[in-house]
Amino acid sequence: MTSVAKNMIGEIYCRDNDGDPSERLRFVVLGYINGQIDVTVVFRQTELDGKDVFTFFQSLLDPKRARFILYDCHFQTADSSRRQELLLVTWIPKSAPSEELSACMILRKPFQQLLPGIRLEFQLKEPVSRKYIGQQLGRDVIRIEDKDVSA
Repeated sequence: MTSVAKNMIGEIYCRDNDGDPSERLRFVVLGYINGQIDVTVVFRQTELDGKDVFTFFQSLLDPKRARFILYDCHFQTADSSRRQELLLVTWIPKSAPSEELSACMILRKPFQQLLPGIRLEFQLKEPVSRKYIGQQLGRDVIRIEDKDVSA
């Protein structure tokens, strides 16, 4: 793993960003590049303002690229205010190059072990719905990214 990837992973774990919530990392997209896990792109809250963040997440699921995505998911349960959970998504669509698929599948468990505190890890081959993510969070989730899970 590159030092840039380690730094971005460290930053997404740090939720305060000097008190400015607009600078908070929401997505870190990583790929297998030149024999290492490296950052391909990151997105901060400020870049997502005014957008449906879950729909944006779905747009990161490129059918031609296998990748890892760290997603700072915001949700609400029936008995609570807003919560957040850091999710690890291993995206392995069938149409991705075989080298990327193999690398993601082989590195999935070792990569997950480098990420303490990740409670949910998904291995996805096709896009999923809000309802599916809500069920996986398993806490009577009623909203994800400010929209009902039934939406």
